[in-house]
Amino acid sequence: MGFRLEFADKYRLWSELLRGNTERVFVASETPAPLGARVPVELALKGTPVRVVLAAVVVGVRRPGGLFSGGLFLRFPDEEIEKCRRFLGLSPPGAYDKGRKHPRVRCALELELASHGGGRYEVRNLSESGLLCTAPEDLSEGEQVRFLLTLDDGQRVPLEAEVSWRREADRLAGLHFVDAPVESRRLLGLCIERLQRSAPTEPQRRPTLVIAEDDPNILIFLATALSRHGYDVQGARRGDEALTLIRELSPELVVLDILVPGIDGVDICKLMRADVELCDIPVVFVSALDERRLHQMAYEAGATDYLCKPVNLAELLNVIGRYLRREAPLR
Repeated sequence: MGFRLEFADKYRLWSELLRGNTERVFVASETPAPLGARVPVELALKGTPVRVVLAAVVVGVRRPGGLFSGGLFLRFPDEEIEKCRRFLGLSPPGAYDKGRKHPRVRCALELELASHGGGRYEVRNLSESGLLCTAPEDLSEGEQVRFLLTLDDGQRVPLEAEVSWRREADRLAGLHFVDAPVESRRLLGLCIERLQRSAPTEPQRRPTLVIAEDDPNILIFLATALSRHGYDVQGARRGDEALTLIRELSPELVVLDILVPGIDGVDICKLMRADVELCDIPVVFVSALDERRLHQMAYEAGATDYLCKPVNLAELLNVIGRYLRREAPLR
């Protein structure tokens, strides 16, 4: 016994299976099956040869003969849902759950590692829970390191941290403090207060927007058009790349295609709302989903607004202008 579920497009599959109620998916069937049985279910996208087969568990039976058709209620185990995620090019959202609980302050401090040859590295920003710094080539994500952090007043504070992330391109790393002594935390707090008080006022600049869109033609069009209207636009074709940009730049507004590879727009928005530095940034969803479903997704994720595709440029400019309190020209 096997079943085939065909979806009109990837958006429908994503919204109904990954974002819907996966506890009980009903399939019509005249063939009975015992509760607890595992049955194969083929998922297909209409008009394409691409498909994936998942294993579902029978969790309910509805006999034929009543008002409704007979069939089976199926549940997809978590490992099968992850298989569907990979089918759509998505990663588990937990891999990106590194939201900051304390605000950062920019700085120009120095740390000296106890390992990795005892090198000295530049600290570019600091918070009560961690820091961002340059790093040696052999530093690995998940590794625990000990180091001395030289504060703005010259005091050297011993600390231990776990490497939260590591980026080869510019040799930067994020360190999360582990079991910092009370005195070290006190000195860190005083240092952060001094740095915040002495931080220079940033010069006037163009508002930064981050756009996540997997269609390169749409991304180029939006980036070009919005740049001409006075915005500094940073684009990404994958959700994980967009999240990295958002965390680094803290943009004034984010435009998210709701279904991009890597991590979808819903999870990006949820991670932003759980980050002390990103939770107030306006998020605008754009999607080919029907408006009713898109409205529900935007509400549940904590988005600020949404637009249905195809996106009208004048409408997008007005939405952006509304949340950035700028007068958006209608063209």
